[in-house]
Amino acid sequence: MARRWTIRIAACLALFTLTACADGAQPERTPRPNEVQIFEPAGQPDRWTYTPNTLSVAAGTTVTFVNHGKEFHTVTSDDPGRLFDISLDTNKTATFTFAKVGMFAYHCGVHAQMTGVIRVCDGACG
Repeated sequence: MARRWTIRIAACLALFTLTACADGAQPERTPRPNEVQIFEPAGQPDRWTYTPNTLSVAAGTTVTFVNHGKEFHTVTSDDPGRLFDISLDTNKTATFTFAKVGMFAYHCGVHAQMTGVIRVCDGACG
């Protein structure tokens, strides 16, 4: 009887140890078409990114930005006129319609290493 309890306790401790050692990394999700997601590898803020960090769309396309992370982020245009400046709380989405053809660089106003580009084409991008 004591041996069974010892085995059960050892199994519980092993399970607890494995659970405690998990890094809590969020699973990487595949973005839908015309979607940019924020990816936050746990404990590695220097590797937080927009995924994809370059997206090509036709003029007039609405792009959805998704924050699945645990931190607040922005999607802020690098354009001097601030074409867009989107605030994204955790588990929130926001959209922006890119009407003009061009390259539109953006960054996170909170985490400077997070950068991306939306390439807007006249018709289908090749």
